[in-house]
Amino acid sequence: MRDKPLSILLTILSFAIFSLAGCVARPDISGVWKGTIQASAAGGKDKWQGPAELTLNQNGDALTGTLVFTHPQGGRVQVPITSGIVSKDTVTFSGQNKFPMGSIEITFQGTVAGASLTGTADMTSRSVLIGPQANTASLNLTKQ
Repeated sequence: MRDKPLSILLTILSFAIFSLAGCVARPDISGVWKGTIQASAAGGKDKWQGPAELTLNQNGDALTGTLVFTHPQGGRVQVPITSGIVSKDTVTFSGQNKFPMGSIEITFQGTVAGASLTGTADMTSRSVLIGPQANTASLNLTKQ
């Protein structure tokens, strides 16, 4: 009978240690990140670059937020991030925005190291006038 309370205490202590270890391994990347986006179509065609701003809200390992960038021909583009995950130094997220004449979808995969967030995004835009276009983009951002 004496071993049962000790066993319960050790189980609770072990759970607490493993829970804290998981919290330490995941960085808090909530906040505003600013930098640049560089993109091109397949084969390196139609290259462009512009300013980018990423606002992230983190709840545990889940991410939501907004990516805003400036396209040289499309102007200011805002994409709500509806699903994302951060674990250790890896960040992934996706989002979509629909416009009166089309839409854009973005899927991002990257890494975070301190105040630096870098990675690549696959972007698909659909336009009534032009049709679908696929771009690959690099994002280089610094936490503000």
